[in-house]
Amino acid sequence: MRPDAKKVVGIVASPRHGANTGILVQKVLEGASSRGLPTQLHYLSDLGVAPCDACDACMSTGQCVVDDGMQVLHALFPETRVLVLGTPIYFDHVSAQLKAFLDRLYLYTGPNPDYRFPGGVKAVLVATWEDSNPARYDDVIAWLQGRLSHYFGIETVAIIKASHTGSRPVGQQPELLQRAFAAGAALQER
Repeated sequence: MRPDAKKVVGIVASPRHGANTGILVQKVLEGASSRGLPTQLHYLSDLGVAPCDACDACMSTGQCVVDDGMQVLHALFPETRVLVLGTPIYFDHVSAQLKAFLDRLYLYTGPNPDYRFPGGVKAVLVATWEDSNPARYDDVIAWLQGRLSHYFGIETVAIIKASHTGSRPVGQQPELLQRAFAAGAALQER
């Protein structure tokens, strides 16, 4: 597959469709699509991604034995150019849905080099929260960025943050929506 044919895959780790996190992830995908990049959007809650069983079967087979929607995402990763990971910050950290997703990437950390996460994948991180401090959860974003880089070699190329989203929904912030769109459009050069 040609590198330019690879997809920009949006993964929303909010259980709420059409809410702040999903809107921003969708805007990033719209920006990417405006430049001719193929996109896909998935809500982890729709896929029913279960937690990791910690059975270690994947360490010898390179396959996760939990049969759920995560298999859809595993099949997409070799075709992925950029992951757009969106999470609301609930109770001072990433959502439970995103944590389950990250734990299920464990299969790419084993000793067999044939079972590694596909190389060259980039990330755009999207985080939303209610607190009015725009830097309140920079440590959580840095944690996520560090895990993606350390374990999977995924370079973060853009971060979209939205604070105070209960009082100022992202749909009412045109400058924020434009930043998300521009981040997606810039992916053509990545």
